[in-house]
Amino acid sequence: MRELTQDERAERNRRQVTFGKFLEERMPVLADFIERLELPNPPMVLMEAEWYLPSVDAYMKSQVVPPEDRVWILTRLGYFIGELLVQRFSGCWFLNEIPDSRYFLRYVVGKFARVPNPNAMVDPFHVADVYLTEPPGRSLTGVVNEVVNELQQRCVL
Repeated sequence: MRELTQDERAERNRRQVTFGKFLEERMPVLADFIERLELPNPPMVLMEAEWYLPSVDAYMKSQVVPPEDRVWILTRLGYFIGELLVQRFSGCWFLNEIPDSRYFLRYVVGKFARVPNPNAMVDPFHVADVYLTEPPGRSLTGVVNEVVNELQQRCVL
């Protein structure tokens, strides 16, 4: 593995320091998102994200996301997708510190107990970004299923 540059070390250190805050933020952000969608028992999204997928999908299917709202919804969808994958495959959130890898210095989900490839990882915010570039009529369930299929086929995402 190659040595990190000074800038990469500084960014890694900054992201390591902010990782705890990132993890803590996801809980109230996701519960608030589910509450805004007027879905029942919002805190349960942190234990049963799968249950909320059809409703979030139905809501997002026809949404036109203006540029000024994109970061807001992307953050919530990224957290949601990440939590769903963590729960489904018994994984966790972590900072990818592998130089020259696809998601270097990004917060990702991986270390999954229930996928064939022990090195598989997903950047849920990248998945959310790709999803949001699709026009209304998009399918969150479809995008999640694509990621799931790739995880189950021994790939590193």
